[in-house]
Amino acid sequence: MTVVAFDGACFGDGPLTGVGRAFVHGLRAYVEVAPHECVLLVPDGAHVAELAHVKTVTTPRGRWRRQRALPAVLRGLRAELLHSSVASVPLRAPCPTVATAHDLPWLHQEAEEPTNWWRRFATTRALRRAACVVAPSSMTYEDVRAVRGATGMVERVPHGVPTPPTPPADEAQRRGPLLVLGDDRPRKNRDLVRAAYERFRSGRADAPPLRFVGPPDDYVGEAEKGRLLRTCRAVVHASRFEGFGLPVLEALAHGAPVVCSDLRPLRELAGDVPRFVDPRDPASVAAGLAAITDDRAERARQVSRGPAQAAAMTPSAVADAWLRLHQGLLG
Repeated sequence: MTVVAFDGACFGDGPLTGVGRAFVHGLRAYVEVAPHECVLLVPDGAHVAELAHVKTVTTPRGRWRRQRALPAVLRGLRAELLHSSVASVPLRAPCPTVATAHDLPWLHQEAEEPTNWWRRFATTRALRRAACVVAPSSMTYEDVRAVRGATGMVERVPHGVPTPPTPPADEAQRRGPLLVLGDDRPRKNRDLVRAAYERFRSGRADAPPLRFVGPPDDYVGEAEKGRLLRTCRAVVHASRFEGFGLPVLEALAHGAPVVCSDLRPLRELAGDVPRFVDPRDPASVAAGLAAITDDRAERARQVSRGPAQAAAMTPSAVADAWLRLHQGLLG
């Protein structure tokens, strides 16, 4: 049987966050449709939930140790393809490789995310060496093309999230907080969101509380996150830069109203459902918070339209795209 290996380099010591969750959702769906043996290469000591029908192999940690060790591991497994959850792939892999480029922030000044020259060099080299690169948005697709050049396969495969097990709560049931999902990297813009919230709630007694959920301070499990998405007043995602925007997709799938940055990847995945704001202007974000709080009709519109917008971006769609790519590379 053909062996397809998946590099779980995105896994860390704690619970899964966005990139890892998207990868696991896709892998779970993939094993249901792929006629291959699937092997997950997991960094030593990483926290990974058990995946049915997936063999797990422990591998070394660290970029350089993995570069040295993975080719031998792949030969021992007789793997015919390696699909990586990140942009890094072994440069001396004995089989074709698929890299995943979630974003290339150094190409975007607005990201304000310093990237050292070595990471840029290593990522560029890996993207050029991979047989195929997967990108979740048109913007990242074009960035990869700019780095990789005109040759070689690059495919846009949006991330997917599972359809919630229960129907979305209607607008009248959404009495929870204004919810911000994501980590505390500068690009996530938490300080500006706080400033905008203070401006919004000044002089009014009906302001919903603002709650930040995500590492490092307030990580919640998937069940609790689902409850929050079903009951929140709205999801606020005022990031300065995104390669995709998984929290917005999760919000749409749960029928949560959304206030989010007017960024190309977010427009692409969310269509005209959210209330879009300028992530560099506290007044614009504050106005968005006021609008989503005061306008019941707008909230009801988003509650009804969000799930349909998200319906095409599921783990099954990801799995089908992966399988098509893999079959092409396997011949």
